[in-house]
Amino acid sequence: MNEVPTGLIAVVRAASDAECRTIVRGLVDAGVEAIEITMTVPGAVSVLAELAGMSAAIGAGTVLDVDACRDCADAGAAFIVSPVTDESVLDVAHANGIPYIGGALSPSEVVAGLRLGVDATKLFPVGSMGGAAYLRTLREPLPDIKAVVSGGIGVADIQSYVAAGAHAICMGGALIDRSAARAGDVETVAAHARKVLGVVNAAVG
Repeated sequence: MNEVPTGLIAVVRAASDAECRTIVRGLVDAGVEAIEITMTVPGAVSVLAELAGMSAAIGAGTVLDVDACRDCADAGAAFIVSPVTDESVLDVAHANGIPYIGGALSPSEVVAGLRLGVDATKLFPVGSMGGAAYLRTLREPLPDIKAVVSGGIGVADIQSYVAAGAHAICMGGALIDRSAARAGDVETVAAHARKVLGVVNAAVG
């Protein structure tokens, strides 16, 4: 089975499949190692199948049902992410040797997911619950949780999440030059992402 990504996971939402391709290619050129293409992107599965062989680990996000999970597995997804935890989706992901990051927020939801066998827990929307302070508090009784934090996270928040014990951090808008992406300008998307990655790397030492 593949490993759950660590560090930064770029979350790609786009208005079109062409915009999504531009963003993913730019992020890969910038050195982003893990990218989540959400199922809200038009033609997401086809884009995933086209780009799955790139140097980054490219996974599928917002996977909410078994059919979508099968399609993503067939397309070559490196990991599966959902804002909720669904046992049937988890089973399909694992049957295909793909790690499943199931969504949860409360301690009860987190423990329920762990008992089902999630490979990591997507804490979403963590920003609405107090951000890094919430993760720190949650890890006091649950120190072994592999927390993939998501929702309302900016560059300035990265260091605090790392200090609080995040396994991985999802970031979307801050990494992406939207105007360049809409124009199909891979080079500018990559240049912007490199600048952000520089700030992120400095923040985490």
